[in-house]
Amino acid sequence: MCKMTMKQETKKQPIFLGFASQKGGVGKSSLAEVLASVLYYEKGVSLLVVDCDGTQESFFKLRQRERRIIEGSEELTAQMGQFFSKFGKPAYPIIRSTPKEAIQDVEEYLSSHNTKRSLVIFDFPGHAETADLLELSIEVDYIITPIEADPQSLVSSFAYAKAIRDLGVSLSDARIKDLFLLWNKINRSASTVVMDYYTQYAKDEEINLFDARIYHSVRFARELGQGGVKGVFRSSYLPPALALRQPTGIDLWVHEVMDKCQISPDSL
Repeated sequence: MCKMTMKQETKKQPIFLGFASQKGGVGKSSLAEVLASVLYYEKGVSLLVVDCDGTQESFFKLRQRERRIIEGSEELTAQMGQFFSKFGKPAYPIIRSTPKEAIQDVEEYLSSHNTKRSLVIFDFPGHAETADLLELSIEVDYIITPIEADPQSLVSSFAYAKAIRDLGVSLSDARIKDLFLLWNKINRSASTVVMDYYTQYAKDEEINLFDARIYHSVRFARELGQGGVKGVFRSSYLPPALALRQPTGIDLWVHEVMDKCQISPDSL
């Protein structure tokens, strides 16, 4: 069976990167938020976020919470002012949309704003059962699907991965180039039997899996209200604090995402 990576297509700009999951609570939106902030605030990648996550609206609601917290604290207001004065650019934009309208909304946004965006991150709804969502899945360049070592949810995640792969290969006008599974919320002390089995299964089925793995940590939940500027992990205004993310595997994963999805700093 052909891999999607074997398709020879003209690279399109900006790169469209979707985050999809087949199970609620797997960490899809949190990982998308962390990746967006590291790429934008540390790696120099200009990007736009499209929140398609229905009633959850994780990105949009995170930004709203942060605005309220900052506006209610003179200290945070001053600290954020200093950060963005040094950074030299405003925070990355977040737009709300639906799977059906997401591509059109992105095109309209890009055509009406002069700022170049080299990457668009889509936060998909928490399941991929609708026709609109499947259509959006093949209209992005890459998809990242976090998975946990739960056999029941893994079955549906692999079924989705194979469906998107097969659609991408069979449809000549499909934009999708690749889908990557990502082991997330790994407990370091737990048995790896399930992970080992499905890692081999992914290889056998020619479904790509990130080498990097994300380890479970309560630090992922630390927002501005809990950690402040120096102790924040989940934020749309700041990258996660370096000292907090070192044990999680985030940095290795970000590097691998940039490599596999052909994401480069804007200066390159």
